Amino acid sequence: MSIRSHLHEKHFLFQAQLPDVLKQGLRVSKWSQKKWHLMISGSKSVTNRALVLAAMGGRPIEIHVPLLADDTWWGFLALEQLGFGLDLSQLPESVFITPPKPAHGSKSSDPQSALIHVGQAGTLGRFLPAVLLNWNKVYPESPLKRFVVTADEQLARRPLAPLLSALSELGAVIGVPESLSFPLEVSVSKLGGRCSVDSSTSGQFLSGVLLAAAGSGNTCAVSRPRDLVQPDYVQMTLNMLAGFGANIEADAELRQFKVHGCALSAPAAYRVEADASTACYYAAMACVMGIDLEVGNIGSATVQPDFEFISVLQRFGYQAQISPDSFRILGSAERKKAIAPLNLDMSRCSDQALTAGVMAIVSGVPVEVRGVGHIRHHESDRIASFCRNCQALGLPAEELADGFAVHSGVTSHSLAGDWPTHNDHRFALSGLVLSAWAHGVRVLNPSCMQKTAPAFVSHLQSLGVEFEA
Repeated sequence: MSIRSHLHEKHFLFQAQLPDVLKQGLRVSKWSQKKWHLMISGSKSVTNRALVLAAMGGRPIEIHVPLLADDTWWGFLALEQLGFGLDLSQLPESVFITPPKPAHGSKSSDPQSALIHVGQAGTLGRFLPAVLLNWNKVYPESPLKRFVVTADEQLARRPLAPLLSALSELGAVIGVPESLSFPLEVSVSKLGGRCSVDSSTSGQFLSGVLLAAAGSGNTCAVSRPRDLVQPDYVQMTLNMLAGFGANIEADAELRQFKVHGCALSAPAAYRVEADASTACYYAAMACVMGIDLEVGNIGSATVQPDFEFISVLQRFGYQAQISPDSFRILGSAERKKAIAPLNLDMSRCSDQALTAGVMAIVSGVPVEVRGVGHIRHHESDRIASFCRNCQALGLPAEELADGFAVHSGVTSHSLAGDWPTHNDHRFALSGLVLSAWAHGVRVLNPSCMQKTAPAFVSHLQSLGVEFEA
């Protein structure tokens, strides 16, 4: 059974989990339980890196508890299109991946080429060139020499030039349109030497270059001349590369890297850590709904920067208990008076900037969210779109150079209207947090959350949360 058929059959995709009447708009109506004990699904960031490293490792590998969502589904599909064997019989617990057979070639008229589509999966799109450029280094008997990588229109509008420029300096042969984005024509290349990466808009550019350099088997020197967005994710890449046999020296500021020439080797098994981003939405909802929440499989020991948002909730006056491997939200406890206004530097956990904005509305605390100018270049311009959403609801919100300011003194009963999601999963997830507080707020097109959290609504339903159109 193909990965496409299996995911549809097992209802991992979000559309299969909602009644038809709720697919256009969704709002929270009520809930019954006062305590939740949860285990969070696997990390999108770790799953995507694990799939790319599995392809570069050249050995069979079993990946335990991967995230099953649209963003990672494209990664599974890419491996399938490249000829990897995927044993899906143990999903959702694990997937067993075997390298392509030596005789595998494309089904196209040219046996040396392959076409791969990455959908809206930005992480995959930026990391997959590392696999393709080094393809014959890992699989010398494969006939594949050229690859065309296409993407959905939304991803094709997002920046890719810094990655392409740095890879070109290392010797990569990549044909690109004038837009310097997808579609890409990637040829097997011999990488080496030095390059500089502009990571001021996305740390994924640096991670993508480090993956490609490590897979080359040659010594490479990589530097970054400008600021680095979300360095924690680059550190995640380095940690995972080390687990797959890479030898990379980096300075403390993650400015200079020396990639020593050695072959990567996949471990027999790799376990994906729980997703900190998804955990944050459950935590915010517990605060809003007055629920005592215990999450048993992620805590302060994680390197995922979004976990910092649990501390942000404490700044809003909510009570939390944090340990290395778990955390609790004491939603039933009285909220402490937050010191207003709050100036939040969300640069480390910018994916939760919208959730922080929602908590400002819920708490009535004036908030400035700073350090997130780069989120203008994600699935949507999140700063401008958030302010427009608020203003449409009659809430004062202002765009800042590197974030936004929001201040709301409204009550939950007086707030009503639509919350557009701009085909952006972060708006869908944060919007449901707002709807849990103000039931008159309806989240439009909630199905876009399938990108990272396809089971979020159905899981909430199993916890006693009820929704209506």
